[in-house]
Formats: sequence, structure tokens, C-alpha cells
Amino acid sequence: MDIRAVAKAELHRHLEGSIRLRTIIEESHRAGVPLPAETPDRLAPHALIRQPAGGLEEALERFSIAQNAVRTYEAVRRIAREAVEDLAQDNVRLAELRFSPDFLCRPGGLDWDAAFEAIQDGINQARQAGSDVEVGLIAIASRDYGLDSARATVDFALRHADGLVGFDLAGTEIAYPARMYRDVLAPLAEGGLGLTVHYGESGPPEYAREAIEVLAPSRLGHGLSVARDRSVIALAIERGVTLEMCPTSNWLTGGVPSLDAHPARRLLHGGVRVTLNSDDPGLFGIDLSHEWEVARDALGFTDQDFARVTADALDASFLPTDVTARARSRHFGWIDAGIDLGP
Repeated sequence: MDIRAVAKAELHRHLEGSIRLRTIIEESHRAGVPLPAETPDRLAPHALIRQPAGGLEEALERFSIAQNAVRTYEAVRRIAREAVEDLAQDNVRLAELRFSPDFLCRPGGLDWDAAFEAIQDGINQARQAGSDVEVGLIAIASRDYGLDSARATVDFALRHADGLVGFDLAGTEIAYPARMYRDVLAPLAEGGLGLTVHYGESGPPEYAREAIEVLAPSRLGHGLSVARDRSVIALAIERGVTLEMCPTSNWLTGGVPSLDAHPARRLLHGGVRVTLNSDDPGLFGIDLSHEWEVARDALGFTDQDFARVTADALDASFLPTDVTARARSRHFGWIDAGIDLGP
């Protein structure tokens, strides 16, 4: 069966990393922002990463073309609507979209609360138009913007706890160990939001270990370096931490030397909870089906492996349990029934 026809779940997908090239061009024109090219094909070499970059930090710099295009609330509404449309087109039936209000709103000087309302409007527009996706939203504190921004993002998340499902730390990892954020994130304990943090993407296993021990997240964004230390693997298993793994992203940002070297299947078979995700489909020119194809063709995933990572995603989702139960009943019967995902 065609992988694209299978219902999928995704927990790690950045809204700002999901913008279509055509949308970047049109919104940049409306905002008067110059671009290095005027058609999707010609813009792609400037806006996409298709070969390994010089590490995570260089890859993050490529975000700027998409980021600078979003200058109005209508643009925010549009990228949210289109993100959900693209998820539905790829048969992703349960998804969590994450965004940094500071990163998203800074170029246009937008109000964070008004931008959040626009994101919600865009998601609702897509669903009302027939995009059958259960969507949860996660607020990100961007480490690169400093501790004051992180504190402001925590305040933002608590104000909107009824419209969010989780909270995340993202951005450059090196030089930003988890202990820096213990007190900053402490107020979230009363907010009822799930916690996932980007650690183990570019930093060593010690960063992932400290994140688990100090911040007690339910999930790690990427968690790639967990695989490099048996004691950290054991810790992740003991604490029930789910890894949001993104093979193509990890290859293109230098986390692994090749796609077939990615440890997702090894960790899965070692007892770690693993999920498959696209991370930034607009930046890498991929979607979740592509990541499943990579997992099958380069990592050797079997049908049973896909069932396990999908079940792990549903179990680890921050969406309300009645929502995930409804989605599983409607779309994910294949997990228990078995399905042939061969080429």
C-alpha cells in the first residue's frame, strides 16, 4: 500500500518551518520584503536545505527567508490554514504544530496574543473547509532570544493554556543547558501543559541527560544523542520519555553522517518510545510520508515498527485523551489490524 494513503500522526512540526514557497513569495511581495528570486523553483536553492548544512546553527539561519515573509495577521492566518491543509493532504490525521511567538511576531512587530488568535482562526478555517486533522498547538521559547523572552513566552503560554497543549524550548542547543531554564519553566507546572524540549539534537548526551533529570519533560525534541550513551538510553526508558525523531532533519543539520546511520530503529527496538516527524517540511522540501519512506528504505522499518511509532505518537500526544481516542477510533484501526507498507 502507498504510504501516503496510511493515516499518520505527527508530534514535531514547526509552523514557521511549514510555509510553502509560493506563500513566501506572495507574502513577501505584500510586505515589501525583497527576495533573491521570484518563482518557487528559483527561490528553492535559497530557501530550502536539501544537502547537509554546516550544522544546526547554519541551518537555523536559513529560516530567515520564511520568517521575514510573515508580517501581518492575515499572513499568520494563512500559514496556519495551509499547514493544516498540507497535513490533511499527506493523510496526517493527528498533529501538533509548534511555534515561537517571539520568532513569528518579531519581523512584523505583531502582538503575540493577536497572532495566536490568527493561528487558531487559520486552523479552524482549514478544518471547516474539510481538512480532517486533529491539531494541538505548542508554544516555543526560543533560546537564542534570551531568558527574558523565555519568561515572556511562559507568561504567554499560561495566558493561553486553554488553547495550547504544550510548551517547548528550541533554537541553538550548545551553551544553553537545561539548568538555565529550571526556574524559568517552573510556573508551567500549574498550567496543565505538556512539556517537550529540544535537547539531544546537536548537543552531547549529557545535554539530553540533564534535560530529562532537571526539566522532567514528557518528550525530547529529536533526542538524537540519547543513542550515544547507554545510561541515557536507560534513563529515557525509566522515565518514559518519548523521542520526537526527525531523520531527514537530523541528516541535513549534521546530527548523523547519513540517513542510514540514524538511530531511530535501534532505539525503538531497544525499548525507547520513538516517533517519526518531519520537523520543518517547508525548509527541507519534505513531508511525513517522505520520512516514513526514509524509515522504510534507509532504516529498515517494518510494518510492525510503523505501528509502534504511530501508537507511541498517539500515546504521547498532548492533545486531550478524548481527542486522541476519537482519532484512533476513526483513523488508526490499521495499527492493530496490520497493514502492508511495503514498496
